[in-house]
Amino acid sequence: MSRKPAEIQDRDMIIHFLNVGLGDAIVVEFPKPRVGGRPWGIIDFYNADKAMKYLDELGSVRPMGHVAFVCATHPHMDHISGIRRLLDSPSYRPAEFWDSGFRHNSSTYRKILKAVSKHGVQMRRVSSGMEWYYGTVRVTALSPSVTLRNRYATYGVDMNNASVVLRFENCTKDAVITQSARYVGNRDPEREQASGKAVAILGGDAEFDSWAQISQEYPFIERTSHHDPQVKKMVNMLNCWLVKVAHHGSMHSSPLEVYERMHPKVAVISARQDISESKTGVRRGLYPHPTTGQSLAEVGADVVTTDGYYEQQLAKAKRGGRAPRRKPGTIIAVIPPGGSRRRYTKLTDSEKRVPVPPTQV
Repeated sequence: MSRKPAEIQDRDMIIHFLNVGLGDAIVVEFPKPRVGGRPWGIIDFYNADKAMKYLDELGSVRPMGHVAFVCATHPHMDHISGIRRLLDSPSYRPAEFWDSGFRHNSSTYRKILKAVSKHGVQMRRVSSGMEWYYGTVRVTALSPSVTLRNRYATYGVDMNNASVVLRFENCTKDAVITQSARYVGNRDPEREQASGKAVAILGGDAEFDSWAQISQEYPFIERTSHHDPQVKKMVNMLNCWLVKVAHHGSMHSSPLEVYERMHPKVAVISARQDISESKTGVRRGLYPHPTTGQSLAEVGADVVTTDGYYEQQLAKAKRGGRAPRRKPGTIIAVIPPGGSRRRYTKLTDSEKRVPVPPTQV
């Protein structure tokens, strides 16, 4: 971004989208508590060799308190292959292991579950509506819907649609107190803090079935003078500043209607580009797919990818136009309480090279 970098503050929430190729490895640093280091949350963990070294670098920049959880959004290898390394590590072993409950017949996933049991890690089966609080940060599970989860045993829903989708919001005050204050008097602190400005949604590999359920379970509630005080709030839980685009931006990721509900300012895509040729001879990029790029462009999102391919194509389309983020790299987003001066940066690391996390973004 063009603005001058600013120092990362104790109350900031920082999200690291590691450049690990065609896969996901995301680290969330929660705000620093009064005593001790920052709690971490880890969502998926591909390319463990690089990701583990990055955790070492990150811990040397800002001391970690503990790893609060690791979430396996769904059991595909490009999301879970490094999780067992975390569970076996005394330094980074999480207090909790979250998954969607989709039991995949893979030896890698069975070994993860055995490690969870062996090390006494608390198991959480996530479904929509569950919430967790870390200081000023509220984490909400938007998916999987119980409706989908109850179909897992018959494989009546595919694995991508079993993905855990998480919403992170850094409130201006303690998240529990902020939620409780919503039901006192005529003021709505969630609305007053401009809901969405301090929100990031991490979409896993969720596809159409999943987003359809999310849209139903989290409707857009508008305030109208005719129904006051019965309906006095304007709430859109899908409104966000940043979205981690589902399924690496493939043609099966979020539809335009969902992006219109989210209205993100920044769209992060973790991917390595691949080119496909259809039976009719049409050549297209898969990550992101052209339809995904067009949908994000229509809602005005600033698209940034870990491999830089999308940005390169934009520069070519502009016939030599500038593309400052065209190189591959890890993406780091900083969300202060309430979303004031939220910002992001992109480093310049390859899939194998481990960058030093910055103190300014």
